[in-house]
Amino acid sequence: MPPVSIATESSPISPDAGEPRVAVIIPNFNGEEYLTTCLTSILDQSYGNYSVTVVDNASADHSVEIVKHDFPGVEVVENSRNTGYAGGCNSGLKRELKTAAKYFVLVNSDVRAGREWLAELVKAAEEDLSIGICQSFILLADDQGLINSAGNESHFLGFGFCGHYREPDRGQFTGVTDVPFASGSSMLVRRELIDAIGLLDEDLFMYQEDLDLSWRARLAGWRVVLAPKSRIFHSYSFSRNSRKFYFLERNRIIVSLKNYSGRSLLVLAPAFLGAELAMLAYSVAGGWFRQKLRAYLYLLRNLDRILEKRRQVQATRRLPDAAVAGYWTDRMGFADLADSPLARIANPVSALYWAIARRLL
Repeated sequence: MPPVSIATESSPISPDAGEPRVAVIIPNFNGEEYLTTCLTSILDQSYGNYSVTVVDNASADHSVEIVKHDFPGVEVVENSRNTGYAGGCNSGLKRELKTAAKYFVLVNSDVRAGREWLAELVKAAEEDLSIGICQSFILLADDQGLINSAGNESHFLGFGFCGHYREPDRGQFTGVTDVPFASGSSMLVRRELIDAIGLLDEDLFMYQEDLDLSWRARLAGWRVVLAPKSRIFHSYSFSRNSRKFYFLERNRIIVSLKNYSGRSLLVLAPAFLGAELAMLAYSVAGGWFRQKLRAYLYLLRNLDRILEKRRQVQATRRLPDAAVAGYWTDRMGFADLADSPLARIANPVSALYWAIARRLL
C-alpha cells in the first residue's frame, strides 16, 4: 500500500492550504474483490487535501475487515442493512456535511482511479462556480481503450443509459462539457448544490439516482459536466436480470413524476402510455411481467410519498422544462436494445413525437 497522503478527521490538513477540502465517499456492498485496487489508487492521488470514507451496506464478505486492516487512514461507516447506492452515499454525505469539505466525490468501489483523477475533478469545478456536478471520464477496466461513460444519456421518457458506451477512446473528449446526466460511478458534487436541492433520493435504492440528482440540479440552475482529464477505470459489464428490470422500470417513472412540470407530464402522457404498453410486452417476452406489475404496485402504494417529493423538487425549480429539454434524447440507446426490432420501430416514432412535444413544453 502506498503512503497515505490524505487528510482525515484524525490527521492533519494537507500542507497545501490552497486546496479545497474534498470528501471521497465510496458506498460498498460485498465488494472485497475490488476494494484493495480501488483504495490503493484513490489513496495515491496527486491531490492532497481529501479524506476517504467507505460506507459498507452490511456486506456479508470481508470488506470491512480489509479496509480496517489494510487501509487505516480510511474511515469506515457500517450500515446495519443494505440501503442501496443512494442510502450508502447519503450515510457518507450526512457525516461529511459536518466537516469543512467543499466538495463531495461519490465513487463506486469497483474502480481504479488515475493519479490525476481527483485533481482534475476539483479543477473543473473551481473554474466555474455554476458547476454543481462533475463526472469523470470513465473507461472500461477490462478494455481500457473503450469508454464506459463520457456523460450518461437520458431518453425524454426517463430511460437512462451510458453515454458513448464501448466507443473507442480516440481523444475526442478534450474540454469540460455539459452532459445530460452524470454517472454515479464517479462524480463530484458541490456542497452548495446539496444545500440547495438535498441529498440523493434513498427511495430509488439503486439505478437512476444519479439521473434524478442531475435532473434536479439542472432544474435548480446548476451545470452538470464531464471532466475528461479525470480518468477512472470501471469494472463494468452490461447485464440484465429481473431485479434490475424492476428498479429501472419503477425508478424511471418516479423520477419523471418528480421532475417534470405538470404541463410537460400532460404533453408527454400519450408517449408515456405508449412506452408502458411497449414495456409490458417486453416484460412478457423477457419473463419479467411479475416484476413490471410489482413496480406498478409500488407506485400505487407510495403515490403520496412520490407526490410530496415532487412538491419539494418543484419548489427548488429555477428553470422551465424547455430550458433543459435539449439534454434529453429521442432514441433508445440501451446496450441490448440499440439494434433490436423494438428500437428500430420505436426510435422514429419517438423522434417525431419529441420534435413536436418540445415545442409545447
